[in-house]
Amino acid sequence: MSQEIERRTRGTLSQRSEARSEPSWLTVAATTARLWLERHHIVSQRPVGRRRWLLVVLSALAAMALGAGVTLAFTGTNQQASPGARPGDPVHRTALQLAADNRLAAAKWVAAQVSTSEIVSCDPEMCGEVQQQRFPAGQLMVLSPTAPDPLGSEVVIATPAIQSQFGARLAAVYAPQVLASFGSGPEQVVVRYMAPDGAAAFNAQLAKYRQDRINAGSQLLRNSNIHANATTRTQLLAGQVDPRLLVTLGYLASKISLKLVAFDDKSPGEGYAVPLRGAEISATSAGLSAILQILGDQQGSFAPAGKGLATVRGERVVAVWYGAPGPLDATTGV
Repeated sequence: MSQEIERRTRGTLSQRSEARSEPSWLTVAATTARLWLERHHIVSQRPVGRRRWLLVVLSALAAMALGAGVTLAFTGTNQQASPGARPGDPVHRTALQLAADNRLAAAKWVAAQVSTSEIVSCDPEMCGEVQQQRFPAGQLMVLSPTAPDPLGSEVVIATPAIQSQFGARLAAVYAPQVLASFGSGPEQVVVRYMAPDGAAAFNAQLAKYRQDRINAGSQLLRNSNIHANATTRTQLLAGQVDPRLLVTLGYLASKISLKLVAFDDKSPGEGYAVPLRGAEISATSAGLSAILQILGDQQGSFAPAGKGLATVRGERVVAVWYGAPGPLDATTGV
């Protein structure tokens, strides 16, 4: 969704309140220090005594406090500050800081974007951060370090610890689709969709799902009440639009003449073929009120995660978006 839509609609119309205060620096640093040490085999992932673990974490934090030279040696990177670089620039951020940033960004995205009907699995620290962003605690499934798999959840937040725990099986067996990613390299956090029938079956159906969306989009464009610009037409014909939007737009067009201003709401990260879950729709002034009324009457999977009025390039529109993850096929028809 465009930045303007984010400001004018999400902040005021979201059903979730503002996030709680962020965890303390010491909590984040201790957590990320442990994950980094485990990932680089400096300490074992096996449980250790509280005093011994506290000594390891405090030693790592003390190393950070000694200065950039010690910190860079600790993270194993060779980062050099370029002439004129400022302390806030990425080159000055340590692996621990980047890990904390990625985790917090992922927690905020999940709390704002993932449907609260979904079960989200994560490591204990990540689940704690997601809960602090007011995602329902009852929908979080904590994965212990000895958990054999993330089965039972619909979404898994793959922190470095979870990625290390499940390895290549996470994408190859359980969760093949990336919904969003935060950061890059060893500190990256990836939000993945758990395929109910496994990754092999999911991947085998991808081409069919896309063709279903293309067929549904083509059918929409033949509706005389649908007016699309070049960009939205291309997106419909490429199968890039969420099936829930396709069905909803078909229903709206049976009652009101619509102009499709934009599809967007892309997930963070690059190269992920996730259908677009948001739309900006224009109509006459009376039509906008009718659209909001119809959207408000939708139930089940077709009830939007959010909706509202916004102004895009001087034009008054209805902004609507659905929660993640969305269905990939459009076999319900429009």
